[in-house]
Amino acid sequence: MRILRLLPVVAVAACSTQDMEPPSGKARFAAYPDTLFEAFESACGGPAQSFNRPEPDMVECREYLPPEATAALILNFDGTPENLPELVIRFRAEASDPGYLVENDVYVSVPQKDGQRLQVRREDRKLMRTLEQLYERAGGEPE
Repeated sequence: MRILRLLPVVAVAACSTQDMEPPSGKARFAAYPDTLFEAFESACGGPAQSFNRPEPDMVECREYLPPEATAALILNFDGTPENLPELVIRFRAEASDPGYLVENDVYVSVPQKDGQRLQVRREDRKLMRTLEQLYERAGGEPE
């Protein structure tokens, strides 16, 4: 399941307009989403990727972007080349009746010269549909 290999390219690409309702970024699971979290961890094993579990019910994958995208982000968002931007894809599970509600968050973290981090988000329907497919493959029902 190497679905995440396309995410950096998709995340920084321009969005195409469509008449369909945008995905919510949420899915409902009958039981705790272990399958989703395990698949996500497995997919986040590339050389420029790091998997983290910052909280018991949250998983994230951080990935360095290709050089051209990295340079563009640093220049466009007043970043710093000493600490490179990363694509962050995060899933959080919350007990909900019935089952669990899982929500994702996708952004590029651009370190600033003052030490702060800017979170850059772009509406990207293609990326959201890819994440919906991941939800479905892991047994969830996108909302």
